[in-house]
Amino acid sequence: GTAAAPRRHTFSMADPAALVDERIEKLLAEADPRSTDPVEFRRHQYAAGLAWVHFPEGYGGLGVAPVHQRTIDRRLAAAGAKPHGFHEFFGLAMAGPTIVTHGTEEMKNHLLPRMFSGEDSWCQLFSEPGAGSDLAGLATRAVLDGDEWVISGEKVWTTLAHIADRGMLVARTDPEAPKHKGLTYFALDMHAPGVEVRPLRQMTGEAEFNEVFMTEVRVPDSDRVGDVGDGWRVSMSTLMNERTSIGGGGGPSTRGSGPIAEAI
Repeated sequence: GTAAAPRRHTFSMADPAALVDERIEKLLAEADPRSTDPVEFRRHQYAAGLAWVHFPEGYGGLGVAPVHQRTIDRRLAAAGAKPHGFHEFFGLAMAGPTIVTHGTEEMKNHLLPRMFSGEDSWCQLFSEPGAGSDLAGLATRAVLDGDEWVISGEKVWTTLAHIADRGMLVARTDPEAPKHKGLTYFALDMHAPGVEVRPLRQMTGEAEFNEVFMTEVRVPDSDRVGDVGDGWRVSMSTLMNERTSIGGGGGPSTRGSGPIAEAI
């Protein structure tokens, strides 16, 4: 029979470094980071699988070890790519890994590209005034009404909520269940009616932290991350990714020395 044509530009997972190098070269040939708008360049970077390189193909990654992200960030910075800012930290380090693990296909396709490009900033809505450090003791309620959840409650010490487009929200969906069991996780639209952000002014006059009040906010069930009642496990995934990122683990870099972790 005829010999099979050689497969060009195909690398086995045994040689991920070569695959990463090839994708970097292709990306830089497509878009010059010095002359391309940073948001547009990051869209190309996401499509090339060089956003979160350890994510699966199709979701901004190549399914290879996260250590390769350092090579990508170094090479792209040397070519003139602008680093992400602090505003993108919660999306890159926490929301992205949580959604790629627990989100639906539709959610991943909609939220991940905008998160990486910097079009959407994220915040973390875990802490509550009465719960102290006990995440399972939270009182924010979410009640199902048709294909929407009606959410009411208050969150505090929320970093960057005043500029966020989306929030990682944990709410109580079953008040009868043991407290770790009755929680559900949502990707809250911070611009939805009923969401109010009030800055907590610090002594410097800055307002990095905020209180967030939710009054009968209607959230589509399609913005639920993970199963109903599985919010504790999903939130632990978020917190593990926060620890990894602050500790210098894998994932796209952000400018600066990392944020002050929220009181959780």
